[in-house]
Amino acid sequence: MWPPEKALPPLDCHAHVAPDVTPRQVAELQGAQVFAVTRSLAEAARVADRRDVGLVWGLGVHPSDGAARSAFDLATLGGLLDRFVLVGEIGIDRRGGDVAHQQQILDEMLESLQGRAVLMSLHSTGAIDEVLKAVSQRRSRGAILHWFTGDSSQVERAVALGCYFSVNAAMSDEQLARLPPDRILPETDFPSSRRRTGARRPGDLLAIETRLEMVWPQSEVSVRRQFYRNLRELTITSRAIERLPEELVDLLLVA
Repeated sequence: MWPPEKALPPLDCHAHVAPDVTPRQVAELQGAQVFAVTRSLAEAARVADRRDVGLVWGLGVHPSDGAARSAFDLATLGGLLDRFVLVGEIGIDRRGGDVAHQQQILDEMLESLQGRAVLMSLHSTGAIDEVLKAVSQRRSRGAILHWFTGDSSQVERAVALGCYFSVNAAMSDEQLARLPPDRILPETDFPSSRRRTGARRPGDLLAIETRLEMVWPQSEVSVRRQFYRNLRELTITSRAIERLPEELVDLLLVA
């Protein structure tokens, strides 16, 4: 279990978990609260009815996954949306090919999410301005910019749009210091960044927590407690708190 001085379990706001994960494997996460993002609508359909303690499953179409993009269609999306409080991983990746199609999918997904009480985990590699523009055009609430590496002006723009940022230990101190502490959430991006973050499993947040203890100028609130308070604020603003698992809501309310 987590150390007794940390009264809250680890919180991982972006990790990849196999759709066929077993209850025994979930138990090995040792109580961590994990946002488990999927890469395709097919993966999302496989987990739509799962109710794993500690996991919040997401509905995603990874922008760099060509097969997931090819299989995307609005009818399938519409049939799944009501079953998820988390939408991710979605966005644009300039390295992933056919950026115009990526943009189209993102626009259609954000349009479908209008007015819904959801959280969104957004990918923006090489396309930060495009993703921020898409969010701004729909005034999307609940946006979490995953592994955000924007410059100071892009950070200011994202903050003005109400976005939060999920960060990991592969990011530099300079990148972390640009982000306001009250908008930061933790992630492992497991297993994608395993070598760079040292995370052994989803919810293994020791490295990023230790880094932020050094980067942040605050001391009165523990880093982990700040994460939960930030998530509480975001989920209240987006109304997603009404749809989260009861276990996670209880943790948010005591943070």
